[in-house]
Amino acid sequence: MSYPFAPRSNHNLRPGQFWAIPLRNGRFAAGRVMAVPAFGPKDRVGLVVGLMDWSGDREPTDADLAGRGVLAQANSRFEAISKTGGQVLGHRPLDVDGLVPIDPMDFSVGSVQSVWGWQTIVNRAEGSFGG
Repeated sequence: MSYPFAPRSNHNLRPGQFWAIPLRNGRFAAGRVMAVPAFGPKDRVGLVVGLMDWSGDREPTDADLAGRGVLAQANSRFEAISKTGGQVLGHRPLDVDGLVPIDPMDFSVGSVQSVWGWQTIVNRAEGSFGG
């Protein structure tokens, strides 16, 4: 796969891919693809997104995300990438950092599924890193 690319569906999205989330203060946060698909086996737009515990003065790299945790995860749509940071910048396997995605198909008693609109990850990033 060639990076960067702007997704137009969830077709080329894979767990571990990451993107930059520009913040109003000129810094960046990072989003991560945690699981695909999010809304059933025939879903072409959904994914599980994660807001990484990272911010920096430039777009994130694989090395920047090494050992970083995920602050929050939720089911969302590919627009959480294409309308925020715009492009998938690279890939870092989730398991090398011990990250575990939520199961978007867990409908067991007591399970809770969060669903975010595309802007929610930006709002959460601003709340965590926007200063």
